[in-house]
Amino acid sequence: MKMNSKPTRIKLLLLSRGLFVLLTALILLFVSSSTSFAPTKIIDDSKFEKTKSINFVEKKIMSDDELSATNAQAFLSITQTSNQYGSQNVITVNLGARVDVLAHIDSFKIGYWNNGGNGWDYDITNFYFGGSNQYTSASAVPLVLKGLFLQVGFDNISSSTDRRLNYIDFGTMSASGSITGSLNQLNAILTTASTGQNNGVMIRQTLGARQTITFTNDRMSFLFASKYNYTDENGNTTTNLRGFFQKIPDTTVDQLGY
Repeated sequence: MKMNSKPTRIKLLLLSRGLFVLLTALILLFVSSSTSFAPTKIIDDSKFEKTKSINFVEKKIMSDDELSATNAQAFLSITQTSNQYGSQNVITVNLGARVDVLAHIDSFKIGYWNNGGNGWDYDITNFYFGGSNQYTSASAVPLVLKGLFLQVGFDNISSSTDRRLNYIDFGTMSASGSITGSLNQLNAILTTASTGQNNGVMIRQTLGARQTITFTNDRMSFLFASKYNYTDENGNTTTNLRGFFQKIPDTTVDQLGY
């Protein structure tokens, strides 16, 4: 079945202060919490079809001994590390989720500011996540994201007066599929190897005609940064990156010619 939907125009500026405050509050809330809860004991569902229902009224908090004896897959994990990407404190939230994406955006623009001249960090039109394309009748193939993460970098995280949020990085370490669009202007960080130019960092580059970038279990994420250091696979470091970037693999970009 072929489904057509009306394109949606999206224009985003750099994250507002309110979003920074919200994300910071959520991270600090998780980190400061000293109590963990589990919803209930694992239920034997071998006779589920016969009972047709489960009584959750008597569910209870599991003890430490019960938790240590239980094997399960966590929905999320939170880790904190030090001195990464130019930040003193880095907090990462990993979500154990798989997301299949089929989406089309008519115009996607983000990060308009003066960086050697006024312009967009990211300007893509007719943008597809996944293999759907209005120019062909081929079956749509989703972009598969396995294991989402949200990472934030701070300086002076324990100080209520000097705390600074340096960057937010959101995406996945394992994307498979393709994204397609007219890359009018692009900030990108190439995550698999250096191109030999600018240590794998692309600043407002124009790639011209419609392009397809293919992911094969590669990292794909979106980075909002006021201070970010990136080191490529050859050990070359670019410091103090600012703006909006997409992290993509260093692969040959296919030009579609339409």
